[in-house]
Amino acid sequence: MASFEDHFQQAVKNINFLQNINNQISDCYDWQITCGFYSSLHLVNAHLSKFKLHYRTHTDVKHALNPEVSTSISKIPEDVFVAYISLQSLSRRARYLVNDKEVALQETQAALVYEKHFEKAIRHLNTIIDFIVKKYDCKAFPVIKIKTSSTNLNDLSWIKKKTD
Repeated sequence: MASFEDHFQQAVKNINFLQNINNQISDCYDWQITCGFYSSLHLVNAHLSKFKLHYRTHTDVKHALNPEVSTSISKIPEDVFVAYISLQSLSRRARYLVNDKEVALQETQAALVYEKHFEKAIRHLNTIIDFIVKKYDCKAFPVIKIKTSSTNLNDLSWIKKKTD
């Protein structure tokens, strides 16, 4: 079973990769969102490892983290859980061109991702990073700088807008 440190280091590696993609090919939002999700996945798996838990499916991870599951020893605060589930949904949209929010399964148009989706993903990822860093006193997590036209990311702690 991978340790907290193993998952933490993989998350750092992934977030650095996200920064590199963004700085070299900034409009490649699908890969940036996906990389952000897998960074968060390793962060929550680091959290689960503290409870000696290791899950192989997204459904099992979701159940273990869900704050409404009273018997879960590894549940996380609701805002962090919502951020994780939202980032997972954005990643599915980026990878499969589907909108999980659509009620009708007969969508006629691909659900593409744009900068606004990337910015939402970044905000969710920052929430997850902030939770893990504070809960486990992880001083080694890097602050990354990304290119974006948004001015709405100035309040984030771990992801900053790159100024050229």
